[in-house]
Amino acid sequence: MKQYFVPAGEVAIWVRECGNPDRPTLMFVHGFPDDHRVWSSVIEQLESDYHILALDLRGAGNSTRPEDRRAYRIDRILPDFAAVLDAAAPGKKVHLIGHDWGSVLCWSFVSEPAYANRLASYTSLSGPHVGLLWQWINQRLRSGPSGIRKALAQLSHSWYIFAIHVPKLPETLFGPLGKWVWPHTMKQGGVPDDDDYLEHSEQEIRSVALDTLQLYRQNVFSPPRLPEPGSITLPVQLILLQQDPFVRPYIFSDIERYAVNLTRRTLEASHWAPRSHPLQVAQLIDRYLKSLDRAKENAA
Repeated sequence: MKQYFVPAGEVAIWVRECGNPDRPTLMFVHGFPDDHRVWSSVIEQLESDYHILALDLRGAGNSTRPEDRRAYRIDRILPDFAAVLDAAAPGKKVHLIGHDWGSVLCWSFVSEPAYANRLASYTSLSGPHVGLLWQWINQRLRSGPSGIRKALAQLSHSWYIFAIHVPKLPETLFGPLGKWVWPHTMKQGGVPDDDDYLEHSEQEIRSVALDTLQLYRQNVFSPPRLPEPGSITLPVQLILLQQDPFVRPYIFSDIERYAVNLTRRTLEASHWAPRSHPLQVAQLIDRYLKSLDRAKENAA
């Protein structure tokens, strides 16, 4: 196992590397308020058969923190991923896995052909493309009573997005009140009571939450451009978490219009499935990658 920093322009991205470098490479991207450790139990299931990269997003965990708030714009973050791939897996096509904001960011990454060409597949958990989410909401609000109910239901599940935009409120919640708010949030999203992931110190909570609040503030109401319909040709696995209280599965109802090589899987789990159901998440990833290998062999 290796740990190191990768220079990425205005930041240095911290990376944990393990597994067999001769095997296919998997890169795990965490969300908010997390760091690379959210994936640790999933990685334990996979590292004997794969080459594993797990990074800390800029502003989270061990990675450096840009002072410019606009540095948390999605278009400024995507080169971080490319820098890690160049440093840790040069010349290899990598399997990308994202959760929560990691998934949000990765949808934008796979929407850019220059980045998608570096990848072999993408697995998404609980995080839509921001632009596609707003398009889905707008379409449902104009589609009649049933669609309006679904749009309003998702907005109600996303109440925290609006709370994060209230000046000083989230800084207080994840600062002085963090030792109560952070584990409460984790448990609300399905992290088991006996998971040592809940045992973050006050400093660790600050390190995963206070700077990356800007992901919401810089992107949610000014999202990146939409991908063109049919433009995401990379193999994509969408793992729908049926009990997720924050991201409801039905918001992905239109995703095949954009991701034309998409496989849907469902898991009876809440938002933090990488913590509550690591074996099942690892199995879904492993089975999907093996199915891609079989399809490639059959095509040959």
